Amino acid sequence: MQETEARTQACVVLLVDTSFSMSMEGRWVPMKRTALALHTLIASRFRGDDLLLVGFGRTAATMEIERLVGLDAVWEKGTNLHHALLLANRHFRRHPDAQPVLLIVTDGEPTSHLEPDGEPWFDYPPSPLTIAHTVRELDAATRLGAHTTFFRLGDDPGLARFVDAMARRAGGSVVAPEADDLGAAVIGSYLDAHRGRDGFGATAWPA
Repeated sequence: MQETEARTQACVVLLVDTSFSMSMEGRWVPMKRTALALHTLIASRFRGDDLLLVGFGRTAATMEIERLVGLDAVWEKGTNLHHALLLANRHFRRHPDAQPVLLIVTDGEPTSHLEPDGEPWFDYPPSPLTIAHTVRELDAATRLGAHTTFFRLGDDPGLARFVDAMARRAGGSVVAPEADDLGAAVIGSYLDAHRGRDGFGATAWPA
């Protein structure tokens, strides 16, 4: 089977939670393997697509794959999905002719956001202000046309309520894999988009 080079191009952003709970709950290595698998797939078989990796803890940062796979867990409070979405939207705007694909891996509700001065602000339980900042950036991604999937790790009911509400708001979906199945879930979501499900990339896989 060969992929056609005439397919719709995608601008893919993978947001991965790098808060300390990911390490404590045995999700750190599966998260890294997932990022590496997606990077390898796009680099080898979907070279027309663009991939940005973003890690988010108390703050968020874009990362090359080498930095992400070598990242050590750091004990600090905060899950700053707001900052991660800011970086994702900035990247989407740089690629206006590509289909935005937003893949979000997290095991906790957002507890941190960026203040106007660029400093992170933390509160637990999650404050309405942090939620509002996060929702605003998700709405921006939706307006940009992002195809959004949340990958919820763990059984926290607060997280389940949050990601379900966010996915409904964005017209996206939620997948709740076991940690060891995270890579297959993320790759599957990406390939589903290229197979034409949920609205783009219908020419990616010729019969």
